[in-house]
Formats: sequence, structure tokens, C-alpha cells
Amino acid sequence: MAEEQKNFFDTLADELKKRNNPTDLKSAILARVEEITPLIIVSYSDGKIMLTENDELFISEFFRLRCNIDKTGVLSSTVPSDTDNAESITETHSYTGTACNMPDAISSLASAILGVRDELLALKCDLAIGDYVLIASLEQKDRYILIDKVLNA
Repeated sequence: MAEEQKNFFDTLADELKKRNNPTDLKSAILARVEEITPLIIVSYSDGKIMLTENDELFISEFFRLRCNIDKTGVLSSTVPSDTDNAESITETHSYTGTACNMPDAISSLASAILGVRDELLALKCDLAIGDYVLIASLEQKDRYILIDKVLNA
């Protein structure tokens, strides 16, 4: 390959590397939760940089969905005992005094409900002050998105 052609390709490669590269590109950042109500506020860089929800910080829909699971607390407080009690129900025919198929149906239904309950509770996200979350820089300068919780306080 001629020296002139090699220089052309080297110059082209250098110019392609320079173009369209965001100036504010950062890798994911570990931030600390400083406040959760009324808005989420996180800090990073030893607390020197504070990001406020709906200002510089946006919350991912996935994270918001997880944190809203069991928002009322009913799933955690009453559903486990209700489903555990339903699973232990036995049925006896008052007419014959013998067992029937109803307990099997109730047990299967209770097992299905327990599985759904346990899966939902496993997804649940309890965010507290002092927790660490993963945030990432957006293309807009000084805008970030909260992706997920990574460490408990």
C-alpha cells in the first residue's frame, strides 16, 4: 500500500473517531439516596453533586413499576396469611362424612396464588435513605436516569 494511501486511511480513521461523540458521556454511576419524599434526591461524587427527580434525574419506568408493587402494603401484610390459611382448608361432605375433591382444587388454587404472591414480592423495591442506586447519563447534558437499586443502606 502506498504511503499516501495509508496516511489517508489513518487521517480518515482519526476524523471518524472525533465525530458525533458526546462530550458528556459517562459510564454508569453509583449514587446514594438522600431523600425519597416528596421527590427522590440522590448524590454522587462524595455528596458534591445532588440530582433531583424530574429536574436532573428521571426515574426509569421499570424501576417505578417495581417500587409501586405493594404500595398500599396489603400484599405484604394480609395476603400471605390469607393464602396460607386458604391452602390449609379441608372439606368434608356434610351428607356423607367423607372427603371430597374440593380440598385438592383449593390447594391448587392457593398454590398458584402463593406463586404469584412470592414472585411479586420478589420484584418489590423498597427504597430507603442511604441505599445506593445505579444512575446513567443521558444524551442531554446534566440529565440522568435512575436505573435500579443496587445496595441497601
